[in-house]
Amino acid sequence: MLPHLVDVEHPGKRTDRYDNTVDDWSPGATTHAEVDAWLQQSTGAEDTDQRSAQIGEWLMVCNPIDTEGSPLTVHGTARVHWQGLTFEVIGPPGPAYTPTEHHHYEIRLKTVEG
Repeated sequence: MLPHLVDVEHPGKRTDRYDNTVDDWSPGATTHAEVDAWLQQSTGAEDTDQRSAQIGEWLMVCNPIDTEGSPLTVHGTARVHWQGLTFEVIGPPGPAYTPTEHHHYEIRLKTVEG
């Protein structure tokens, strides 16, 4: 039911020149977790106001544990990588439960090209 293997990436943290803590997306600073998922595009649009951009919103349904067996953590600052595409997580993930346990996450994603 979850045929896609995706990579969930979380940024590291660093201090900028103004002494603020900011996200660090540089290689080696981020953490990754692979998870089985199902992705489906929900909307698509073109932004033609002064640029040529393709904008897509997707829904990702995934296991609450990663492929290593650890609980999956997803925040609004995370990125998801799948088949050469990079998605931004939109808002907090929605956990879905059976009567007895956490069953899966439903996570809204966004991609912008151009």
